[in-house]
Amino acid sequence: MTGAAARFGWHADSYDTSLASIRYRLLMPLEALQAQGVPIARFDPARDPASYDAVIFSKSHSAGAVAAAQALRAAGRGVIFDLCDNLIAAHAVRHVSDARLARFRAMLDAATHLTFSTAMLAEQIGAAVPGATADRRVIPDALDMPDTLPPPSSRDGLRQMAALDRFLARRPDALHAIWFGKSLGSVSGYAHLHAVADLLAAQPFPITLTVVSNAPLRWLLGRWRWRLQVHYVGWRQETAHAVLQRHRVAVLPVASNDYTVGKTINRPATALLAGLGVVADSIPSYEELRPFVALDDWEGGLARYHHQWEAEQPLLAAGRAHLAARYSPLAVARQWRAVLDRL
Repeated sequence: MTGAAARFGWHADSYDTSLASIRYRLLMPLEALQAQGVPIARFDPARDPASYDAVIFSKSHSAGAVAAAQALRAAGRGVIFDLCDNLIAAHAVRHVSDARLARFRAMLDAATHLTFSTAMLAEQIGAAVPGATADRRVIPDALDMPDTLPPPSSRDGLRQMAALDRFLARRPDALHAIWFGKSLGSVSGYAHLHAVADLLAAQPFPITLTVVSNAPLRWLLGRWRWRLQVHYVGWRQETAHAVLQRHRVAVLPVASNDYTVGKTINRPATALLAGLGVVADSIPSYEELRPFVALDDWEGGLARYHHQWEAEQPLLAAGRAHLAARYSPLAVARQWRAVLDRL
């Protein structure tokens, strides 16, 4: 479907395929919708916005996005503002500028429909912006299904994997744990990992920890406090799945605050789909995984995955089946199509 022929557009300030949030939230469901014959394409800034029947705006907080949304609304077209982060909470801890927050609120004002990545995020935004009257719907992110992911092949990717393999081979008897994610000051990420590193070091069996992130300086500044063997891997889309598969358990500490409680299931789900067990603190979106993984039971969960790995396999397999049914690109695209069919 060419941009000129599409009834529907999907806008983002960036379509960078290396960003997991763009792939999960936009590119994967967009491709699935196109495969179903839905007349939708990436938003074309050269087109008159009013020539679309409707446009979905994901990760769209630029002045250009606001102008396009307002033009669509003025022409009586559909403006679907898609939210996957609580920018109001991020602004409260000074990680979003006043100007960006103002554009975010302008997008809310222009929207005819609001979509949210989680039910809790919908509640949070509803409480913070009680006057919003747009139609609301919760649509999850799509997730990478393991059988669609190619192995690393670039020189840098293979070098990264070789370094990880050497690190893990030094402790073949250890429980190989991994943490991956981004950090936002004191509200998410490294800020919560420090206490867990101490807990891992205190276990009565050896544990290694691999840290996957795009912030090596923050890791180096905090690493000196940790009393266990740690390896840092710079995040690369090419190697992300293969790196996960080298480990047995993902450890995902999450402090409950206004920014984190609305986050998605993506991290534990990605680990589970890669074949790992998961030990994590709970937030609302993680609760559907409680039957399959260890939530709020750090020492018990670590012991289970160290001593009873084979016994855990039926639960982990059931969790993977649950995720494949709910979060495949096709399953998520059906939910987007239901929104578009109403326009």
